Amino acid sequence: MRDLETSLLRAFVVTAECGSVSKAAHRLAKTQAAVSMQLRRLEGDVGVQLLKRGPRGMDLTEAGHILLPYAHKILGLGASARRALSGQTVEGRIRLGMIEDIAVGSLPKALQSFAVSYPGVALDLIVADSDVLSEKLSLGLLDIVVGDPARIRIQPILTWRLPLRWVVARGFVAPQHAPLPLITFDGTCSWNQKMTGALNSVAKSWRTALSSTNLSSIQSAIEAGLGVAVLLDVNIRPATMTVLGPADGMPPAPLVEFGLFIVEGKDLSSQPIGALWQYIANELQIFQDDLASG
Repeated sequence: MRDLETSLLRAFVVTAECGSVSKAAHRLAKTQAAVSMQLRRLEGDVGVQLLKRGPRGMDLTEAGHILLPYAHKILGLGASARRALSGQTVEGRIRLGMIEDIAVGSLPKALQSFAVSYPGVALDLIVADSDVLSEKLSLGLLDIVVGDPARIRIQPILTWRLPLRWVVARGFVAPQHAPLPLITFDGTCSWNQKMTGALNSVAKSWRTALSSTNLSSIQSAIEAGLGVAVLLDVNIRPATMTVLGPADGMPPAPLVEFGLFIVEGKDLSSQPIGALWQYIANELQIFQDDLASG
C-alpha cells in the first residue's frame, strides 16, 4: 500500500476549505489545471471520488468526509515535525475572542487544524458580541479578537470586508402586496441598519417579523419560513436555505467590515498569534489583496 502524497492531500484540504478549485488555486499559488490534476491523482490513488460539484461549489463526498480529518492530521503532524527538527517548536497560550457570526460555520475546522499543527499551544476561545470583546481586550483578558471595528475601542491591525446575502427558506414565497418580513439581529447590530438601508434605497417596504441576538435562532427562523435575513456565506445552510438576488426583486446585499485586534505589546510577528491568524484567514478565505492595514 502506497503512502499518501502530502502535496495531493494539501490540494484536497484547501479545495475542501475554499469550496472551489479556483479559490484553492489562488491560495496555493497554482493554476486551476494543476490543482484539478492533483485532485484527480489523489482520487485515482485512493480509488474513490472525494469531491463533487454542488449548488454552491465543490462539496465533499462521503469518502471525502472520511479522508478530510486524516488529511488534516497528516499535514499538521508533518509541519510540527519540521518545526521540532529545526528547533522552532512553538508553545504558549492564546486567548481568542470572536463574534458569533465568525466563530461558527467552518471556522472550527481551522482551529482544529491549528491545534494539530501546534500541540504545544493552548487555545482558549470566547464567543461574544463586539462590545464585550472590546472590554475584555482593553482589560488584557484577550490576546486576539475578530470583531466589528465600529464597536471595538482600539485600532485594528487589519480590516477586511465580506458580503452579506439575502437568505430565505427554500420554497419561501414573498408577499406580493404586503411588507417584506425581516428576521433581524437584536440590539445594536450594524447589520440591521445596512439591511434596512438597502431596502429603503429601492423603496421596498418591510416589517420586522422576528428579532434575536442568537445566530442559531436566526437560522432556525429562516428555515421555518418566517422571513428574509442577511447572513455571511459561511452561515448559510444550502440544504434548507436559498439566496435571493436582483431577479427576486432584492437590492444588492450590503458588505460588512471586520477587524483583527491584538492586545497591546504584540503583533502578527508574535508567535503563535501570527500562525493562528494564518489559519483563520485561510478558512475565512481572506486573501492579502482583501486586507487593509489599521
